[in-house]
Amino acid sequence: MQKLLFLSFFLFFATSAGAQTFRGSALFGVNFSQIDGDDLNGFYQPGLNAGLRVVAILSDRWRVGPEILFSQQGARRNANTVNISPYDRFRLNTLEVPLMVYFKDWRITAEAGFSYQRLINFSALDSGGQDITEVTEFEENLVAFKAGATIYFSPNWGMNMRWSKHLSDFNRQAPDFRGRTVSLRLVYTFGDGEEMPQPIEEQ
Repeated sequence: MQKLLFLSFFLFFATSAGAQTFRGSALFGVNFSQIDGDDLNGFYQPGLNAGLRVVAILSDRWRVGPEILFSQQGARRNANTVNISPYDRFRLNTLEVPLMVYFKDWRITAEAGFSYQRLINFSALDSGGQDITEVTEFEENLVAFKAGATIYFSPNWGMNMRWSKHLSDFNRQAPDFRGRTVSLRLVYTFGDGEEMPQPIEEQ
């Protein structure tokens, strides 16, 4: 399944990135995540968020397209806060495929959509630091809602901030065991980069 997703995306990217109606971008940044329901407070578990994006240009302002990402999520106990969780930390490595809609207004691009995540592997420690990965179960297939914005410093370079919340549970035995993530990413758009239409109020 993972190999098929990678192959499909890269074939699409290779055949369309150079066309006038498509734009290809590389993404690299960090996730700050938290799992609701685990009683670990705060966004103390950073992880990698990196991959590629291809968008179809529908008009001067509207874009739509997929990304394919390696995305790390989880949660971690913080020594300076009071936590009542039986866990110390989680680390989840996932292959993520968001499908997003984008609206551009000058240097700002707003975005929203949904993503499918496939769990590659994970690790878990209990509150005493013992490895409980083998006796912990997580769902392999997850769905999340995403929203965010990118500010472009130039046609090729931008900074993206994205908020994500899972709509499905990580664990069948733990209701409402769902992740929230804030992602900060650099965006590099290949070729001539992104067009930046004038602000709506100036038209």
